[in-house]
Amino acid sequence: MNDPARAGQPADGVRAAVYNRFWHSMGGGERHNGMIAQVLAAEGAVVDLLGHSEVDLAALGEHLGLDLADCRYVRLPDRGEEAIAVLSRRYDLFVNGSYMSRIMPKARHSAYLCFFPTPFDHDMAAWRKAAVRTAGPLLRGVRPAVSFGQGWYPPEGGRRRQWTWTNGAGILAVSPGKRRTLRADIGRPGAPVGTALRLLDADGGVLAKLRIGTDFTPFEVSLPPSANGTELTLVSDAFSPGAADVRELGVAVSRPRVTDGGEGPIARLPLRFPWLLRDPADLGYLDGYDVVMANSRFTRGWIRRLWKRDADLLFPPIQVERLHPAPRREKAVVTVGRFFAPGLGHAKRQLEMVQWFGDLYRAGNLPDWTMHVVGGCEDSQLPYLEQVRAAGAGLPVEIHPNAPRAEVERLLSTSSVFWSATGYGEDDDRRPWTAEHFGMTTVEAMAGGCVPVVIDRAGQREIVRHGIDGYRWTGPEQVASFTRRLAAEDGLRGRLAAAAIERAQTFSDAAFARQWREIAIRHGLYER
Repeated sequence: MNDPARAGQPADGVRAAVYNRFWHSMGGGERHNGMIAQVLAAEGAVVDLLGHSEVDLAALGEHLGLDLADCRYVRLPDRGEEAIAVLSRRYDLFVNGSYMSRIMPKARHSAYLCFFPTPFDHDMAAWRKAAVRTAGPLLRGVRPAVSFGQGWYPPEGGRRRQWTWTNGAGILAVSPGKRRTLRADIGRPGAPVGTALRLLDADGGVLAKLRIGTDFTPFEVSLPPSANGTELTLVSDAFSPGAADVRELGVAVSRPRVTDGGEGPIARLPLRFPWLLRDPADLGYLDGYDVVMANSRFTRGWIRRLWKRDADLLFPPIQVERLHPAPRREKAVVTVGRFFAPGLGHAKRQLEMVQWFGDLYRAGNLPDWTMHVVGGCEDSQLPYLEQVRAAGAGLPVEIHPNAPRAEVERLLSTSSVFWSATGYGEDDDRRPWTAEHFGMTTVEAMAGGCVPVVIDRAGQREIVRHGIDGYRWTGPEQVASFTRRLAAEDGLRGRLAAAAIERAQTFSDAAFARQWREIAIRHGLYER
């Protein structure tokens, strides 16, 4: 780490940490964080990547196209955000790039990377939102008593009861206390049989053995005193529901909460009703950061609106050099994005796009053209994938679920037109988190020589210059007209493709490094 060749670098000797709860997912957000670590190391800093899951740093770097050889990965016990805040004191610079994190850092300097300022109560029923905003000022500064770590699927259920499944080994972080009791309703709805459940502490010691049935049943477990919080692992057998849902499910946990014999009436509220702590107006944690960084102007605008704070721009780093535009292009429309049904975040709207392509094809507007629909697909979204597949039946539509990265890059480098419809049918003003906050795949498609035809919303407006290096549309009829024109006019398509390739360089790794350095210098992040 102490390389004499790095002496005199801007960050020489700075102890830096980049924290992300989701390193193991190895997605675009992780590359954004990882590139900060790479640039810090190149500028002389001693860099730790902090996370909670098992991560092979070499494999992470290879998958994300990063040089992390001069960094170190540190796996931390999952004891909640307060424990991370205390740990941050060891560092000269702490970068928090974990989505929807509320850590208040204690490092000398800190930076917060925001992918979108999603309100913490965005998925609540109206009556709960009202309760949160009423109780919020009373509970300002209180941290959740129970938080979910690794090994959990997204919440499911209805208004009367919601639950979260483990994958057979789910981690819960419980806040510090002297006489704590963990309470929860645990069951296995839909499972053929019950199972045995063991609660382990961070050292693997058994705190409790429970027998879990198929129906939800209340349980309580006394926990040993702890000044630092407790990491619990819920270990059980797993089963697969079968059919389209091939997840491996352990036990379902509903209404987890903690009681502590020494708490007063105000403290008892969040222990009994932990959702009261999701007050979107509780933004005091942001005061601990020297700078908040936004991944787009769209995100920066919503940071100003929701958080009443300014933010510096740090566009995501795109590996434009990995895309090699083919001189001869396939007559194809390509779209890339994770498969998941609308209502679950910023859905990519593959179903609608396949239907639009079908209309164009059947009308004779795209003779000899093909559509490629590419994207990752989790087991829980297989029913939606089958809907998309059914819509493309009888059409020249090829579905590529979970395609290898090399195949994605090949399709982006050989297809002619790229479509994106993220945010279609949504209200940007009421639900802005459903839009494309930046549009990394759009940049990759442009670098590969595709002409983008993308929705005229959110982050796409910052990438595609209408009529210069692509088109932005406001409705399906414009998708059709722009695509028809590109299919019919080879010269136009060639000019826009060349401009798109040049435009993509604006968001390269090198451009990212320059942006980060400017932010670090402007805010004195390397000062000790």
